[in-house]
Amino acid sequence: MKTNQSLTTTNFIGYAQEEYENLKPLIEITKAFVRSSNQYIYIIDFLKKDFLYVSDKIVRLCGEEIDGKKRFNYEIYLKHVPTEEQKMLSEINEKGLGLFHTFPTNERTNYTLCYDIDLIRNKKKTLLNHKLTPLAFTSNGQVWIALCAISPSAHKESGHVLMLHTNGTYYEYDLLCHDWGKKEIKRLNETEQEILLLSARGYTVEEIAKQICKSVNTIKTTKRNLFKRFETESIMNTWVDIMNRRQI
Repeated sequence: MKTNQSLTTTNFIGYAQEEYENLKPLIEITKAFVRSSNQYIYIIDFLKKDFLYVSDKIVRLCGEEIDGKKRFNYEIYLKHVPTEEQKMLSEINEKGLGLFHTFPTNERTNYTLCYDIDLIRNKKKTLLNHKLTPLAFTSNGQVWIALCAISPSAHKESGHVLMLHTNGTYYEYDLLCHDWGKKEIKRLNETEQEILLLSARGYTVEEIAKQICKSVNTIKTTKRNLFKRFETESIMNTWVDIMNRRQI
């Protein structure tokens, strides 16, 4: 599926200050959510290519100071993305926004763009999963305002670009072919869920087998298959990836 939407401001129409005033309740709600949930959240304005809101945790995650003298903007944020990943991030944004534009208008807020990007702090990289959901659109249907939640990645390398939907389908972006492919989410069956949850709680293979009345070999085989399926090497990473993909 080819998309040609650009991230440049020439694609957008201007908005008056009163339009931004209308967004203040949304920002206050987001701030309250961050305080109560301890999440890493930012709200981005694709028209101005800047943050409308960014949580203090993201600022600290990047190793920046919170002092009120220097505003933490999107330009500063990008400086913490490795140089070799900035082109990829630009492509992800461009192709992701383009794909949003192909969906029916009333369906677009049901989709979430998901990808893994490194952030640098004190010269050290941390791979983080980003989930970006549109909140408001321009008059011609392009994404204007979006909310992004950041969490640890389950993978070792950046990329893993997905467009998730609430109904069980998703799109996966191929960074080599520069194209989207539509896929069906294969949700975990009951046995897989039980094994994953009990493993995450620290149960041994033998204890899990006894708990769910399955053989030890079944438990081991199921765990190996989960690692292979999600390209992970541990139960916790598998759990994180499954939650990111909404497969449970």
